[in-house]
Amino acid sequence: MSTVQVDTINESTTGSGVTVDGVLIKDSAIASTSISGLTQGITGADQFRLTSDSTAPQTTVTGWARASGTLMGAKIGTGMTESSGQFTFPSTGIWFVLLGGHCTTTSIMDMRIDLTNDNFSTSDTGATGRVVSNSGTDESKIYLSVLIDVQDTSTDKVKIQTATAGTSILKGSSATNETEITFVRLGDT
Repeated sequence: MSTVQVDTINESTTGSGVTVDGVLIKDSAIASTSISGLTQGITGADQFRLTSDSTAPQTTVTGWARASGTLMGAKIGTGMTESSGQFTFPSTGIWFVLLGGHCTTTSIMDMRIDLTNDNFSTSDTGATGRVVSNSGTDESKIYLSVLIDVQDTSTDKVKIQTATAGTSILKGSSATNETEITFVRLGDT
């Protein structure tokens, strides 16, 4: 076995970077690349927002749109699709899902991220949270997250569910993220 020790490796041509054992290194960053058949680096990211207030109880939260505005609305990869409150993934892999729910309630409001691998013939709860009002109307922002393994893009989906006692509102806006859901693909399944 040989060992090479150097302090600096320079590119032979500008703009191309240096490849070490199949990994491209360019301008102090490792490019998204395939190592032994696995894609490295974030190859999918997207964000949707609830576009208007949703008065609970509402079983499946609907009314989502891709976030937009100054410096917003960008996505990595094909992007998620949403229909009737169900989110479909553009590719298999390990995905991180983060929900930020801005809500007001006079009693109790529950939120959850539901997961399915059979188009919601059945489902499991991936994450859940609750806001409780002790007096009057309480306002809170709930953050829920789940790490999931999407193996089939035609059947593996997520949706947001709410349930409430009393008067509750899940806040939404077409201009800013009040309630938002973020999807980031971390790597291969």
